[in-house]
Amino acid sequence: MKKVRLTLQRGAMAVVTCVLLSLMSCATSGMTREEKAAERACVAQAVEDSVMNMTFTVEVNYVNPQRMPSRMLNYGYSVKVDGDYLDSYLPFFGRVYRAEFGEQTGLHFKERIAERKVVKAKRDCYAVELVVRRRLEILIYRFDVFSNGKVSLMVTSDNRDSMLFSGELAL
Repeated sequence: MKKVRLTLQRGAMAVVTCVLLSLMSCATSGMTREEKAAERACVAQAVEDSVMNMTFTVEVNYVNPQRMPSRMLNYGYSVKVDGDYLDSYLPFFGRVYRAEFGEQTGLHFKERIAERKVVKAKRDCYAVELVVRRRLEILIYRFDVFSNGKVSLMVTSDNRDSMLFSGELAL
């Protein structure tokens, strides 16, 4: 009888603990509206500086291939733009129309940017289009960078299926 009561008491304490933790997680962060607005403005300024200076890194966490179902990525894929160079470390899922000899590594390379175009597409979005010539193919990386740091990336090629990636700017 004592064991049953003791087990019920422990179970009830576990339930109470879970309820308290969930209530604490629902509490507000304690920031005022002005502080939140200042934080958003600071992030927006950092995004604008990164895009205009052409020095930013996008940490990719989601992929939408043309011929396969969408999926989350959890390996640490990224694209780094550093001045005149694009360092791409992305997976590729799809069809390649003209393959090169040797090792196929997806979209893993570091190449010089051949062409670039940066436009403020909307009030809170920059459109960055980079063209890279890599061996036998021409790749176009189109970034839609939003002022909150979210990024949508479309990679198109004359040799492969296009792919859509999502991620965030590493600020």
